[in-house]
Amino acid sequence: MQADFSVVLGDVVVYFIAVVYAVIVLAIADLARKRRNLGSEVTRRIVHLFAGAAIWTVPYYPHPWVATLVALTFVIMLGLANTNRFGAFFAAMARPEDLENNSVRGPFWYAVSITTLTGIFTFTGYENLYFLAAAAIHIMMFGDGMSAPIGMKYGQKTTRVIFGSNRSIPGSLAVFIFGFFGAILAFWWFGIYSMASPAFVIAGNILWFQMIALALIGAITATFVELVSPKGTDNITLPLITCLVLFLSAIYLGLIAV
Repeated sequence: MQADFSVVLGDVVVYFIAVVYAVIVLAIADLARKRRNLGSEVTRRIVHLFAGAAIWTVPYYPHPWVATLVALTFVIMLGLANTNRFGAFFAAMARPEDLENNSVRGPFWYAVSITTLTGIFTFTGYENLYFLAAAAIHIMMFGDGMSAPIGMKYGQKTTRVIFGSNRSIPGSLAVFIFGFFGAILAFWWFGIYSMASPAFVIAGNILWFQMIALALIGAITATFVELVSPKGTDNITLPLITCLVLFLSAIYLGLIAV
């Protein structure tokens, strides 16, 4: 298949809707940091949990490859976030070590992974399979997004340092549980509701077994990947590896014909 690389007004409108949504999430986190005096750990989780939902606009682009430009816009802006022009705005996304190093590496790789996965499926013309990329992104958003706060609150007794990162049983369970529900949400939106050819619907019947099985596979994979990822790399390793495993599993489950 080959994507149509033309651009129409509808693409521009949806692009700006997605960008405005992401900017609003960032602005809310920044205001929470400044006005409510919330720490960067709290405001960073706000961004981690909600900013990626800009991909919900993907099915509405007349030419889906344009969706890649949304995440790419933030890759460029985050690359400039160590400058005075953008640094203050992105402080709500920064880890303590990021502030020390005058960078926002975690959010940068977060945006890179979304750009990469969106590009893989839309530039090749396989946007009908985007439910796989969306599930991996949602697992990163919700599973990885909830692992740190839950691990820090409930996992002090089970915390271990693995490849430079603090990991705990409650934190890993959070990746699995929230990642599973994130995958189900992505499958519903991109695999049932919004796509012209729903991946999880045959003859009007929802393929619940395949959907739940694939979500479990994605959540288990993400939990393991997050556990063994070296410090600072899980925003790229988790979604990319999870998406690959989901793709192979979808073939095995008969959701993708080869």
